[in-house]
Amino acid sequence: MKEAAKRVAQRLRDASSVMIISHIDADGISSGSIASYALDHIGIENKIRFVKKLDEALISELEAENPELVWFTDLGSGYLELLGGLDVVITDHHVPSEPDEAEEEPGEEKAAVTSARKTLFDFSEPAAKKEAKSYADSDILQVNPHLIGRDGSTDISGAGTAYLVARELASELKWLASIAIVGAVGDLQDRREGKLTGSNREILEDAIESGAMEAVMDIGLYGRETRPLYKLIQYASEPELKGLSGNYRACMRFLMGLDIDLKAGERWRSWADLTRMEQRHLFSALSQYVPKEELLAEIYLFPNEKVGTPLHEAKEFATLLNSCGRYGKAELAFEVCKGDRGLALDQAFNLQGGHKKYLVESMKVIKEIGIETMDNIQFVHVGDRIMDSVIGIVAGMILGSGSISKDKPLFAFAEADDGIKVSGRSTDELAGRGVDLSELMGRVTKEIGGIGGGHNVAAGATIESGKEQDFLLLADRIVGEMLDS
Repeated sequence: MKEAAKRVAQRLRDASSVMIISHIDADGISSGSIASYALDHIGIENKIRFVKKLDEALISELEAENPELVWFTDLGSGYLELLGGLDVVITDHHVPSEPDEAEEEPGEEKAAVTSARKTLFDFSEPAAKKEAKSYADSDILQVNPHLIGRDGSTDISGAGTAYLVARELASELKWLASIAIVGAVGDLQDRREGKLTGSNREILEDAIESGAMEAVMDIGLYGRETRPLYKLIQYASEPELKGLSGNYRACMRFLMGLDIDLKAGERWRSWADLTRMEQRHLFSALSQYVPKEELLAEIYLFPNEKVGTPLHEAKEFATLLNSCGRYGKAELAFEVCKGDRGLALDQAFNLQGGHKKYLVESMKVIKEIGIETMDNIQFVHVGDRIMDSVIGIVAGMILGSGSISKDKPLFAFAEADDGIKVSGRSTDELAGRGVDLSELMGRVTKEIGGIGGGHNVAAGATIESGKEQDFLLLADRIVGEMLDS
């Protein structure tokens, strides 16, 4: 990807102004922030726009605006057919549009992908099969791990590909690697191994070398900085603490039996508030519920940020960004990424508080509606009771909570302004057995209409209202085929 990043960087240097288009999630906001900061640094005028998705309406607007150059970050690779009227570069990690057959050696790097595709809804094969395919040249320069046979759900994030370009624009910007790590953990790229691997590992080394980040082995439960200890344990899902997770009373009994003060004055203490001795004591007690190796994970810290705040740890930093983006305030998170520690940060914290409450209420809505099952999948339709921009997060939380089966992928439907949003969530185990939700979304939307894509364990689509049953029947059949293959 280094050569591709060099070519994209050169194209950016040749422009006098750039329009950045990025996604609204943590990875997209991180990506856009890296792109904008790098362009600011080398004196190139730029504007940024955050979007839920890339579609024909957005492209029509951009064509009318006629920007000199558009830089798509964390999106674009799956929609090359739409981009013919624009001068663009892409840094993305989602599955690209269907590759052409070729005789080149697997893994040979290309900076671009052909725009001569069948339709918008043709998608590529699973990442595991990509090494048998390569890509033809075109006018569109891209940095994307799939182009060299790597898995974009684990090897590198959208923010990571943007960082590779930023590093080529100005080598002194290595500290931006720390923002790329926020994007990576926001997309759960460390989940499979309990740490970042592949290209993410190289980016992490840059972040550490710059002094902007530290990596430590510590408890892997989410919320180490800000969650009260009882919530840290109560909401634990990866790993699940059987007998404690989901049970407030059991968590309080467990903690009261330890020689640890749960409060400092009127404030509940978090993991980050504990002394090292207290942390070791609590960790040892928790290891009675789950093996120590499952409790441990590599944690990514910002040493220059205040301990006990979301900005001190990458996963909580990512949640802060998501809290803004999912409620139409991505620009606030963008300013935080670029260094605002004043009004933008205060407003972001306020949004995060509302986001947490909304997620709790959304979980209750899904439990109230109930999960339905088919032969190979499970699903829920929430109508307009949960925002379409948040339904994917909630679906992932439900699947990871231990309250439903993990043997079948989950599809959650929610009403959106332009149809029905479908969010699919699966597991690494199912992916290992051949289930690829990105491929599934492409195949289903090609058949019934709509647009979709993503990764093997997390993908989304927008379909026409009334076609949910058609979607489910096809999805159930395709998952069955994937499991049998």
